[in-house]
Amino acid sequence: MKRSTGMTVRLGLGVAAATGLILSAAASASAASVVSIGHGAGACPESFVCLWSEGNFIEGKFVNYAKFGSFGSNQNVGDMGKLRRESSIDKGMQDVTSSVLNNTGSSICFYEHNNYGGLEFKIGPREHWPSLPSWINDKISSFKYC
Repeated sequence: MKRSTGMTVRLGLGVAAATGLILSAAASASAASVVSIGHGAGACPESFVCLWSEGNFIEGKFVNYAKFGSFGSNQNVGDMGKLRRESSIDKGMQDVTSSVLNNTGSSICFYEHNNYGGLEFKIGPREHWPSLPSWINDKISSFKYC
């Protein structure tokens, strides 16, 4: 009986350790890499989606230190109002995007609302828009690979 109890405890500890590893990997995989990109379409890193608050890929000024002027990410972003950059300060880019560049091999869908809702604007791989259509300009709140 002791032997099976010991094996049960070891098995339980092994399952708990494996579960912790899986959760750690999942948490790190879901964190979007966000980088400051500055001005110009050429500033967008390979395999990133880049957004600028001004047309023609111009980085706008921070708004009350609460919004990015431009940024790039290599993962889906469900809430552009809560982005993190190198520091631990939350900044966003909700409803300020005027130009976008898709530097990935996949299509990207931009959405009017958080969590991929509302109007959708889809662009293809390697496509760039120096000026967004008026119906989605300054209205993007989330985007994902689609």
